[in-house]
Amino acid sequence: MKKLSAINYLLSAFGFALMFAGMPRTGSAQASPYVPLDDVAYVYIDALMVRGELRQLQSNERPYTVAAIRQALAGSRRRLERGALRSYAQGLEHALIKTTVEGAPRRRPGRANREQSGRDAFGARLSGAFYAFAQSSGRRELMLADDRNLVGPGITGRLVFAGGPVVGMLRVIGDTRLNNDPEFAGRKDRDIGGRTEDGYVSGQWRYGELFIGRSARNWGPSTMPGLVIGNYAYSYDHLYGRFGTPRIHFASLFAKLDSDPLGGERVSNRYLAAHRLAGRIGRLEIGINESILLSGEGRSVDVGMLNPLNIYALSWRNEKLDGNLMVGADAALRTRRFGNWSAEILIDDLQLDRCDAVCEEPSSYGVTLAAEGLPLRGAQKWFASYTRVSSLAYRTPTYSERYTSFEVGLGRGFSDYDEARIGLDLAVVPRIPLRAYFAHRRQGAGDYRFAFPDTSQYRDTRGFLIPNTATVDRIGLSGGGALGRGFEVAADIGFNRVSHTAGPAGAPYPIWFDSPDDRSGFEGRVQIGWEPGWTLFRAGQR
Repeated sequence: MKKLSAINYLLSAFGFALMFAGMPRTGSAQASPYVPLDDVAYVYIDALMVRGELRQLQSNERPYTVAAIRQALAGSRRRLERGALRSYAQGLEHALIKTTVEGAPRRRPGRANREQSGRDAFGARLSGAFYAFAQSSGRRELMLADDRNLVGPGITGRLVFAGGPVVGMLRVIGDTRLNNDPEFAGRKDRDIGGRTEDGYVSGQWRYGELFIGRSARNWGPSTMPGLVIGNYAYSYDHLYGRFGTPRIHFASLFAKLDSDPLGGERVSNRYLAAHRLAGRIGRLEIGINESILLSGEGRSVDVGMLNPLNIYALSWRNEKLDGNLMVGADAALRTRRFGNWSAEILIDDLQLDRCDAVCEEPSSYGVTLAAEGLPLRGAQKWFASYTRVSSLAYRTPTYSERYTSFEVGLGRGFSDYDEARIGLDLAVVPRIPLRAYFAHRRQGAGDYRFAFPDTSQYRDTRGFLIPNTATVDRIGLSGGGALGRGFEVAADIGFNRVSHTAGPAGAPYPIWFDSPDDRSGFEGRVQIGWEPGWTLFRAGQR
């Protein structure tokens, strides 16, 4: 009889857990679907959080479930009864409808059976969206826009179901933008590209969750993708577990990534494991995280990677768990009068010793500082942020250990850059939060998709802003919202001023900057969509 691999054992255990979850028992909770990170709901969530509301939601770990958002809304209800904040709360409720499984039961259960009926109720919701967009760049990062102008349509299909502690979602898209995105690695041989953005089943209990499937996640300040686990890469399949309470909890993630070809039929298998311990003390939230990316021809799953309480840094030293190891930490302080302050740091490789040429390797790191909701006047706020990622971050001398999913960063989408941003968070249009901003970015030629420099090159390799370098200044206006009756709009429009600083002869250009030609001009993206929905099963049916 064949031995099951560790991953098969885990999948089998997950299946039994879901079967067990379906059994009625005291203390079960009604599961709730995640709101995808690209949903317009987060425009409202961000606008309310920077104004001191939705305090029950964690700052540095997303996505949120529909239930968590509605509980936070209920806790802020008294302060959301007038002005712009009231319209934001209403817009958020409308935005949540498409990811909600709801409906009135056909008959009102008796008092004795009401709680049990609520736990066992099964419901499903099917919806489709139709949208149109216009954009001046195929690349999603408008600060590094290319010249692929496009106007076109898109469609979305969504199925959400929940019953007792089990919930699931399937969301697929058909979008002509995928064919024009240089960072999309899928097939582009048809007029419209498609992919599964979300597809998962999750068992949720009072003190824990087990998840299998795909959904974008972000660990770190919400103003940009996280340094360790970010949402810039297209969503990928993974196992996810979480246990604890909002006051203190532990999260763990494991994924089988795309393999690297080695020639012929040989491939290098690649795996990602990450975990995060987070806690809350009053208004202060603190998290520490660790991740490791392992690869190798014929490499199978290490049980040590699946152990959520394993310390990878110790296994890396003691059990020779070779791989691309990174550690990080984040913190957030939320105040009602002086805004929300957050920070994140990534340590990929710090060189502290003095020895031979190996110790001359430049340090690899990342850092983010952000202040949101700073007081201005009434509901009007201002914000500022700064982030930096070093030139050699996310890669090692072993090329297959680069920190990517289909050549796009699992944390940030780019390395060797810094960016400062300042702007106004405006509450002047009902239902449409707006952000006017100025951003300044310096982009070096270092890239995690390039080979790591040889030890003989360490002395001459810059740790930050490898020539050639480019500078991008952008002034822009972004916003969006749910307009009612299923209509939604999202936009980011502005003007980029691009300049180039030449390096030594033969020095590479940044991967997005093909030549020193002037690329200044208008860059923007606008989308308007309509997503009606209908309920297949009413809550209370069995």
